[in-house]
Amino acid sequence: MKRKGLNQNQFADWEVGTDYECIKILGQGSYGAVCSALHKPSGKKMAIKRMDGVFEDDIDCKRILREINLLRKLQHPYVIKVFDVLEPSNKETFDCIYVVLELAESDLKKVIKSAIHLSIKHIQTLVYNLLCAVKYLHSSNVLHRDLKPANVLVNEDCTVKICDFGLARSISGVENTSLLVNGRRQRLLKKDETTSGESGDDVVIFGAEQAKIKPAESIDQQLDSQMNELKLEEQKREMSEETKRKEMQKKLLRTKDHRKNMKRELTGHVVTRWYRAPEIILLEKDYGPAIDMWSIGCIFAELLGMMKESAPTYLDRKPLFPGKSCFPLSPDKSVKEERKGFPFSKNDQLAVIFDVIGTPKEEDKCFVTDAKALEYLDAFPRKPRAEMQIMYPGAGEDAIDLLNRILVFNPYFRLSVDEALAHPFFKKVRKTEREVTAEKDIQIEFEKEQLDKKKLRQLILQEIQQYQLIKRDQEQA
Repeated sequence: MKRKGLNQNQFADWEVGTDYECIKILGQGSYGAVCSALHKPSGKKMAIKRMDGVFEDDIDCKRILREINLLRKLQHPYVIKVFDVLEPSNKETFDCIYVVLELAESDLKKVIKSAIHLSIKHIQTLVYNLLCAVKYLHSSNVLHRDLKPANVLVNEDCTVKICDFGLARSISGVENTSLLVNGRRQRLLKKDETTSGESGDDVVIFGAEQAKIKPAESIDQQLDSQMNELKLEEQKREMSEETKRKEMQKKLLRTKDHRKNMKRELTGHVVTRWYRAPEIILLEKDYGPAIDMWSIGCIFAELLGMMKESAPTYLDRKPLFPGKSCFPLSPDKSVKEERKGFPFSKNDQLAVIFDVIGTPKEEDKCFVTDAKALEYLDAFPRKPRAEMQIMYPGAGEDAIDLLNRILVFNPYFRLSVDEALAHPFFKKVRKTEREVTAEKDIQIEFEKEQLDKKKLRQLILQEIQQYQLIKRDQEQA
């Protein structure tokens, strides 16, 4: 029997089999759509993510493959759970994937845009749960790399579910990098001291001069490959509006509902920069877990902005760093001002960041390895750090102290996830039994391979088969 008020025609071409009944579209984008659904055998409500045009673009296809691979291996209550990846009717020609996920009530982006206000207890719980999830990820040597409010699902009890692992990376086997950027050794060093790594593979020189990091050749090659992919992703994200519109029209011609969403989705492509760490903006190769901590700091600030003392109405809320361009990956092409030979815009992402955290001092730049990047940093006018307590008057001393310790320009000195969890701000909500670590490192076996469409199809089918085996085992248990 059809549910009252349901437009079943919108699901006419959804090939989800007889076990699922699609109920309501929850969101749409360039990737496809997500709907709520009923799993008939169990009576449970779930979400089904339909991804269209899987093999149209190799980079997008690899992101999909990476996500379903990682989510099969990541098992934590605060990481979105995949129940199934449905088998395609034609394994040779399929171009659409259906991923069955647990259903959450909302996400932080929607919550921030709603009219509700949060108390400090709500914020403590949300951020603490988010940190527990990230602790698990980092302990498995996985970086999310795209944490933002839309990628943090949330339920009424303030439990969270991190989702969208398409940009995530495993840094297993790249330990030099993760140790360097996590900052544990560097915090012990004083200005102008010199140290060499125990293995002799890296040398870090501190002081007024830049850090000179010499990772092993294999590590360098891996990170070069990752950075090249990041550049390609950024170039795709930052295409001209006209080009993006044409591409979106090709992908979204299926329904009128898709076309209505086009304008909204075009703006969504550039939101990620608001949560991007300085080391990524400066194209540093040797980045690590600290990039996720920066993103958490940005999310934390937006949640503090949901307190009534911070913003009287939801219309007064805004992200902490709403940059409109990001030199050098996506510069403002209309900028006319130059400083020391570099284009300068007040809306550039780093300029917006420095308006809040102040311009970095010489010792803050020790992680920067590129001479041109150092020259670029010198071009910014000197600014002091803003008073966070004035920006978020209801937050309290502990909240402001934690925010200031996370939003630090130099990743060496940024709080790690363990240090953040131990901060007094979480004293009333902390439950150490939730701070679990992964039993083993998680690796993505195909990450270093050159993958063509034939190989990508083969690997996706292998992932689908893995999910079918897991499903079969659970049904028999």
